Amino acid sequence: MIIASVCVDNPSKEIDRLFDYVVPENLKEQIKIGMRVIVPFGTSNRLIQAVVLDIKEEQECEIVYKEIYDIADEEVVLSNDLIQLAYFMKKNYFCTLSEAIFSILPPEVHFKEQIEARLISENYDVSKREAKFLSMLSREKYLKIDLSTINLKRSDLISLKNRGIIDLKVGIRQNTSKKTIELCRLKDLIKADEIINNNRLKQQKRVVEYLIDKGSEVTLSQIIEELECTRSVIKALVDKEVVEIIEKEVYRDVAADYVHYPRHSLTLTQRKAIEDILSSYKNGRRVTLIRGVTGCGKTEIYLNLVEHFLNQDYGAIVLVPEISLTPQTVERFKGRFGDKVAILHSRLSEGERYDEWRRISRGIAKVVVGARSAVFAPIVNLKLIIIDEEHEYSYKSELNPKYLTKDVAEFRVNLLDGLLVLGSATPSIESYYNVSKGHYNLVEIDERIGDSTLPEVKIVDMRNELASGNKLIFSRELYNSIEENLRNNKQTILFLNRRGYSTFVSCRQCGYVCKCSNCDVSLTYHISSNTLECHYCGQKVNVPNLCPKCGSKYIKYFGAGTEKIEQEVKRLFSGARVIRMDMDTTRKKGEHERLYRLFKEHKADILIGTQMISKGMDFKNVTLVGVIAADTTLNLPDFRAAERTFQLLVQVAGRAGRGTDKGKVIIQTYEPDHYSIQLAAVQNYNEFYRKEIEIRRLLNNPPFTDLTYFLFTSNREDELIKVCKLIEYNIKRVLPKDFTILGPTPNFISKIKNTYRWNMVIKGNIINYIELIDKIIYDNTRSTSVKYSIDINPYSLI
Repeated sequence: MIIASVCVDNPSKEIDRLFDYVVPENLKEQIKIGMRVIVPFGTSNRLIQAVVLDIKEEQECEIVYKEIYDIADEEVVLSNDLIQLAYFMKKNYFCTLSEAIFSILPPEVHFKEQIEARLISENYDVSKREAKFLSMLSREKYLKIDLSTINLKRSDLISLKNRGIIDLKVGIRQNTSKKTIELCRLKDLIKADEIINNNRLKQQKRVVEYLIDKGSEVTLSQIIEELECTRSVIKALVDKEVVEIIEKEVYRDVAADYVHYPRHSLTLTQRKAIEDILSSYKNGRRVTLIRGVTGCGKTEIYLNLVEHFLNQDYGAIVLVPEISLTPQTVERFKGRFGDKVAILHSRLSEGERYDEWRRISRGIAKVVVGARSAVFAPIVNLKLIIIDEEHEYSYKSELNPKYLTKDVAEFRVNLLDGLLVLGSATPSIESYYNVSKGHYNLVEIDERIGDSTLPEVKIVDMRNELASGNKLIFSRELYNSIEENLRNNKQTILFLNRRGYSTFVSCRQCGYVCKCSNCDVSLTYHISSNTLECHYCGQKVNVPNLCPKCGSKYIKYFGAGTEKIEQEVKRLFSGARVIRMDMDTTRKKGEHERLYRLFKEHKADILIGTQMISKGMDFKNVTLVGVIAADTTLNLPDFRAAERTFQLLVQVAGRAGRGTDKGKVIIQTYEPDHYSIQLAAVQNYNEFYRKEIEIRRLLNNPPFTDLTYFLFTSNREDELIKVCKLIEYNIKRVLPKDFTILGPTPNFISKIKNTYRWNMVIKGNIINYIELIDKIIYDNTRSTSVKYSIDINPYSLI
C-alpha cells in the first residue's frame, strides 16, 4: 500500500510531527510530494488540510492507517526548495513545521471543514443546549453549521448523529474561489443557419449573426449589453442546441492601468554596478549589498538585473518594505515588464491574492513585486531576489514564524544557485558587518543620477527656538522655507513618526495622564473623531472636560502627531493644498495609491506623514523636507535606537532635491549634538557605522553575539511574576557562565489588552540550548495561565 506522510494544518507543539495516511486507490496516480490534501484528523476525524512531504510504499502491516479524504489541488503547491525552506525556518526560528509550511502558503488557499445538519427525528431526549440547537434545524433541508456560533462541540454533533436525531454532511470549502465568466459560442452551424433563415426569430437571429461576425467566444454579458437582449433569448438558443455556454476561469486584474515605463540610458556608475554584481555572482558570490545614496538610481539597476535574468528565462522577486512603496514600484516594473509581473501584498483582496499566487505558481508571472511575505512566492525557475531598503524593520516578522526576510531570501538563492541583491542608502549594521567579513560583495554609489545633488541639511536646536519665544511646532527656519516653497510652486514633505493629534492628555494641576484601561499606554487624541484612542487595543473614550482625578479644569493636550501638524499647516498656510499619509488615512483599500498619485501629479503642495513617506518615494518637484521631531526614536530603550534614528533621517532627507532643483532639509531636534543626527545631516554612513560598530563591540550586542528575546504574557500578574522568576532560576542552572541573562523584567509596555507582559533576553549563541530552554519554559508554564513566545535576533526589544 502507498503511505503519504503529511504535515497537518495545526500549529500545536504537541503534534509537531508528520502523520501517515493511506493513499486510496483512486488517488494513487495523482498524489505527489508538495501537494495539498484533505485528511480526517484527531479522535473526531475533523477534516483539515495538510501537505504531503513524503510518499513511501509499505507491505501490509498491523497498523490501521486512516485514508486521505481527497486532494485539495490538482497541482503541486510547494516545490522542493520551499519544503526545504520550511525545515530551515523550523530550525532557525524555533517554530513548528506546520507554522512554517502554512506561512509559506497564502491564507487565501486554506481550506476549512464545512458541516451541514438536518433533523431526522423529533422524538428525542436531549439537554437544554442540544434542544436549543435542534430548534434551528428542519427536516426539509440541510443547514450550514458554524461551531463558533453554537454552544456545542463537534463531538456533540457526532453524538446527536449516532443517536439517530440528526444527519450530518461533512465536506470542505476553500476560503477563496476562482473567478469565472460565462462565454457563449456557436455549437451547430446547420441549426444556426435555420435560425438566420427564420424571420420570426429576430432576436435570436441577431445573436447568431453577432457570434458569426465575432468568430470566437464572446462573454454573455457583452452580448446582452451590446445587443440589448435578455438572457432568455440566449437560453432559447441553448435549448435548441444552436449555441452553448461555457464557464472560463479568469484572473482578477490587480494593476490593469499601468503606463509603459521606458528603458533609461544607464550612467557609467550604474553600468559598473551591474557589471560588478553579475561578475561577482559568476565567481560564486551569492549576495551583493548596494550602498547607494538616495536618488542614485538603484531602481534602474534593479530593473536591468531583472531584465538580464528574464532574458535567460529565469524568475525574480522584488521586495519593498512598505505597502506605500508598492504603487511606485509596481508602476515601474509593470510599466517595463507588463503582464509578466504579479503583485503580492496585504492590501489586495483575498481573490486578488489568490489569483496572483496561482499566476505565479503556474509560470504565467515571472516577476513578483511585493512586501515581506512575497519572499515565499512560488516563482518558477527563481534566480534573483532583490530586497530594496533592506535595513527596514518591517522585513522582520512579528508573528510565528518570526523570520527575517533577508535570511529566508539568502537560503532560497543558495538552494537555487541564485543571486540576492540588498539595496539601501543606510544598510543595517549587520549587513555592513557581513561585508567587512567578506560574506557579502559590496557596491557603493555616492552620487545621484542626472543633475540632482544631495540636499543641503540644516539642524535646528529647538531649545533655542523656545528660549527666543517661538512656541510653534515649526522653527522660524522651517516656517520661512515652507512659505518660500509655496511661493515658488514647489512641493514640501513634513515628517513626524507619530500619528494622531496630541500624544497624550494630562492635567496640569495634579499631573494625571489619560491612560488606556486595557493597556499600559497613554491615550492619543484624534481631532477628526474628537476622541482619545489607544493605538494598541483600539479603545476609544470621550475627552474629559475635567480631570478625572482632581476635578481640575486644567486638562490640556500635549505633544504632537501628524493630525496636529496637518491642522497647523492649514492654519498657518491657508492657501496650501495638504495631504496626510499615515495609518489613519490609508486604512481603506487603494488609499496609498490615490494619495501617492495626487501628490505625484502636483495636486497637493504639502505631504505630511509618518515613516511610510520616509523612503522610496521619488517626487521630482519636492525641494523641501522638514523633520518635525528628530528625537522621537532616539531615546527608546533599544540598542538600535541610534541606528534607527540615523536611517530615518537619511531616508526622509533623501526625498528632497531629486529633480533638477536643489533640495533643502531642516531637522528640528532637542539633541543637536548626538552623533546619529550630526552624521545623518551630512549622510556619512561610513563614519556612523564606525562609531556604532564600536559601541556594539564594547556592549557585546549584535552582530558580535546573538540575542534571544522571550516574551511572557498572562492576565494574572502575580502568577506571571512567579513563573518568570522560576524560569530564570532553572535556565541559569543549565546555561554556561559565558551567557548573559537580562531580566526577566516588565516589558516597556507592561500591559496590552488586559494582558500583562514580562520579557527576558539571553545574549549568546543559543541554538544548541534552545530546545532545552524551551522545554524548561514549557514545563513551567503548561499548567498556568502564562503564555510565551521566542524571537531569535529580534529587530526591536520593545
